Amino acid sequence: MKLISRLLVVGTLAVAYSATAADFTMLDTDKDGFVSQSEAAQSASISKVFDLLDSNKDGKLSEKEFHQ
Repeated sequence: MKLISRLLVVGTLAVAYSATAADFTMLDTDKDGFVSQSEAAQSASISKVFDLLDSNKDGKLSEKEFHQ
């Protein structure tokens, strides 16, 4: 059931927001190569699913996590 819920959230996100490398670069305002929760707050759609995308639970999104 959890997997189905996650897939639905990710699928909804994919339809609502098509993340590109330019989007990642724009959100990474401190240019450290990661998008923090505060940086992600600039995008309502990314902010809503930040915890789901942060697969290693380090409190920031790598470019790989961002595009998953």
